[in-house]
Amino acid sequence: MIEQAVASGLALLGVPPLPGLEAIDRHITELDEAATRHQALATESRQALRLASANSGPAADAANAYVTGRDGTATTAEDLAHRLSVTADTLRCTRGVLVWAGGLLAGLGLLAIAVAVHAPQLLPRLRALAAKFLFRLREVIARIGALLRGMSTTLTNRRVNQIASRFHDKWRAPRKLSDNTYESRWKATTDSAWIKKHSTDQVDIANTRYRSLPADWQHENRESARIGLQLVDEARVNGVDVRSERFMEEASSVVHDKWLARNASWATEEQRRPYMLLSEAEKEKDRDVIRTVLGI
Repeated sequence: MIEQAVASGLALLGVPPLPGLEAIDRHITELDEAATRHQALATESRQALRLASANSGPAADAANAYVTGRDGTATTAEDLAHRLSVTADTLRCTRGVLVWAGGLLAGLGLLAIAVAVHAPQLLPRLRALAAKFLFRLREVIARIGALLRGMSTTLTNRRVNQIASRFHDKWRAPRKLSDNTYESRWKATTDSAWIKKHSTDQVDIANTRYRSLPADWQHENRESARIGLQLVDEARVNGVDVRSERFMEEASSVVHDKWLARNASWATEEQRRPYMLLSEAEKEKDRDVIRTVLGI
């Protein structure tokens, strides 16, 4: 009965009903679960490293860097866990704002019914008050939305960079020498900021970590990472089994098409073929993009 009265009152004020909170509650739950999983991954990674701490040598040093380094699994997982928790807390604040606004609007709705019966001449003022409140509420929600979009962009960029870094490390791995350096591969760059910082337009991309590469030499890895991540994320949202062979082949075909669109000017005759007509060696390059995303 009360709900019907509130709805009638809000209709008198020209105020649409507030959206339900189910979607926000679902997102909060999913973010909390993801944060817990990433924190568990970080903890388990560090525990595994402690068990292996009795070993020494290059392999142990590499394992330590892989787990606890700047781009290591534990460091990255902890950072993601923190960001996911912050995002969940921001959504909780949003939910609180909506609950508070809903209560205030419910009161205005009931007041509108009383005014319509006993003092209808005051209804225009009440409508103006409700419209002003709604305007301010939309401003608050828009700012929270911008904050959440910024957080989402930051999370996505971090994942893209992590995947792109893996691509770069896989590419240069066969060039590794006994002294842990890499067989040089010098290239020219057009990144003006990088050139100014290093006083040269020449970069040894094999002996440069991904994050220190010029922007133009990060670009291809970033694009492949971005596309692979988008394909996997969209498939998961739609309930697709991302570990299935069918998904692997369909996603790899898209990766190939996007790569060819970027690199058609210098691609070989074979690389210009449709994915299904590629050799297994070429298909593996596209599949490896998806495998790396799934591995992250």
